Amino acid sequence: KNVNNFFKFSPNSSIRQDAYYFVDDDFVKEFSYIINTNNFGLVQSNDIQQNIPSILFLGDSLTEGLGAPSWTDKFGKDINGYQIINGGIRGTSAEQSELLEKHIAEFFEINKIIFIYQGGFINRDLYKFSDVQLKCLSDHTSCAGNQFDFGFPLNEKNPKKFLIKMKMDRDKILADEKSKITWKKIRRRIKSEISQLYVVNIPITFIRNNFYKSKNDKIMKNFHALNRLIQKYKNNIIFIRLNSFTEIMRGKDYYSIYTDEYIKSLTNKHFYCDLENNLDNFYLHDLHPNDMGYDKLYRCVKKIINDNLL
Repeated sequence: KNVNNFFKFSPNSSIRQDAYYFVDDDFVKEFSYIINTNNFGLVQSNDIQQNIPSILFLGDSLTEGLGAPSWTDKFGKDINGYQIINGGIRGTSAEQSELLEKHIAEFFEINKIIFIYQGGFINRDLYKFSDVQLKCLSDHTSCAGNQFDFGFPLNEKNPKKFLIKMKMDRDKILADEKSKITWKKIRRRIKSEISQLYVVNIPITFIRNNFYKSKNDKIMKNFHALNRLIQKYKNNIIFIRLNSFTEIMRGKDYYSIYTDEYIKSLTNKHFYCDLENNLDNFYLHDLHPNDMGYDKLYRCVKKIINDNLL
């Protein structure tokens, strides 16, 4: 459901989500689980009540818990008397999280904030679902290959034939795009391919991480949103950065370093959950934490909250 410049889930719903990846000429199921939403359309089992002091979790799919049942449910209904509200929504930026915080604060008493992130979220725009995407989610017969999320009656049918059709549609769309390729696009592709070479990527990453501070409009809007949240909640907001699959493989990326530095310049309430730097805590293709990884995240966040917020 779109709400102004962001989106939530429908309230009090149970939504089955399966993730498939096309590997070795076949579709492989990465995970399957049930998304349970509460009375406010947020991803948690417990309904939330007004006029109760609350801790609000903010962030994107990591906070939502994409790929497994909500890890914030492991806390139960509250932490030391503070009602838990899981405001994590997939694909969101800092600016979008701020909008969601304002929306939730209109109805509920927010006293403390836990903001969980990985660096890439700082380079995102506001996002909501298009009418075409919403229709695809509600009626799979309207879907085309250029959508990202597909509705499908998973409890009634095997989706393999549907996925094959979506892949054929997507391949056709990509082929049409390639037929319209220009010399400008070729130059950009070559530049992108070169920059991804390992021997080239190391010095480029080093230079960016140590000397370059982007003033990209999206980044600045997201930084300003973080600043406003810090000004509003002061010592009652903490930030926790989670190591990503790719950072465990290659080291901290530019966006993570830049975001860490910005947050640390405004508050000392900044912490890390490294998931033991173990790739076994992540899905192989999807790269989100798996059940074991989310359990590690829960334990890490619980300790940080107990030591630094309550």
